Amino acid sequence: MTAASTSPQQMAGDIIDLTPRERMIKKAKSHRGLQFGGAVVLIMTLVALLAPVIAPYSPFEQDLAKRLISPVWAEGGSWEHIFGTDQLGRDYLSRLIYGARVSMGVGFGAALLGCVLGVTIGLVAGYLGGRADRAASFLLTCQLALPSLLLAMALVFFVGASITTLIVVLGCLHWSYYMVVTRTMTRQIRELEYVSAARSIGSTDRQILFYEILPNLSNQIIVVFSLEMAVVIIHEAALSFLGVGVQPPTASWGLMIAEGKEAMYFKPYLVAIPGAALFLLVLAVNLLGDGIRDITAPEGRN
Repeated sequence: MTAASTSPQQMAGDIIDLTPRERMIKKAKSHRGLQFGGAVVLIMTLVALLAPVIAPYSPFEQDLAKRLISPVWAEGGSWEHIFGTDQLGRDYLSRLIYGARVSMGVGFGAALLGCVLGVTIGLVAGYLGGRADRAASFLLTCQLALPSLLLAMALVFFVGASITTLIVVLGCLHWSYYMVVTRTMTRQIRELEYVSAARSIGSTDRQILFYEILPNLSNQIIVVFSLEMAVVIIHEAALSFLGVGVQPPTASWGLMIAEGKEAMYFKPYLVAIPGAALFLLVLAVNLLGDGIRDITAPEGRN
């Protein structure tokens, strides 16, 4: 009777005693999607960084005598090539590992470039308003009116396909969501009391933007970054699949799918393995972004 009557009070006291950081950690420990997504992204990142160490073979090494060897779980497979080999006798596991470097590198680099562009435009437009806001709205309208993937194909084809080109082109085409979120939140925050207090003691606009407003946008920016990174990874794979992205012999998951599609009815692993890796990475990044959004939501959604 006593335990039942005091348990609600005890629970309320526990919630009140927790700091915002402690509440986030507590929610993160019970959020399965965040844990799964974070674990997969961490593993993929380590695989990409340690590719020269953990890859059993060079991704470019060809051996036509060992072409189209099946994976170890299929008939004719061997542990010498766990995921089999491709049409040129290259080890498929090694190419898959090195392909993670391309997907993670392009995804992170383009999302970071888009973040810098979008957050900068959003901060200036949301804080200054007036002409700056109208100019930002015009840029946003132009951006949304253009099909991003087709424009990326045209730009990459015109400039020349390379990993650096992919990062720059995709980054310049994926800033709109950063800009919308940053501008909306900045317009709300600039009217709050602590911003007025900072302005009254003589803080410059630069100080207010970087020390008062931007730190309070970090959670929203991280969420948008994770979601945009997933979109960029898909677009990079699509461009490589269509032949205007990463060029042979560089290992890319989209390029591996394109190279394996001709033999997919006889050797389905050529498409299934890189396709599954791409699906798993994009799913993990989206789950990570959703999890960050849930644990940072002020209403305590889970």
